[in-house]
Amino acid sequence: MRKILILNAADNIAVCLADLGIGDVINQDDFSITVGSKIPRGHKIATKPIAKNDGIIKYGERMGHATADIKVGEHVHTHNVLGDRLSAEQVK
Repeated sequence: MRKILILNAADNIAVCLADLGIGDVINQDDFSITVGSKIPRGHKIATKPIAKNDGIIKYGERMGHATADIKVGEHVHTHNVLGDRLSAEQVK
């Protein structure tokens, strides 16, 4: 059973297809990822290291940027990402 869905080869995140727990190991496609934090189904997981201020890439497009360093296997969500649209609206 697939545990994650990678939408584009350029993405640095994947969508979780099941609830994932700390220490779960995902061996799928070209990835071997150890889950570093509890991640609910439908949320995102980092498939590559993402440095603070680096873009979050989904569907091959930048959707936001990291507000903190994100390690492979960590939850990618509002606690460590700011959407580019929201960020632009705050500048106004």
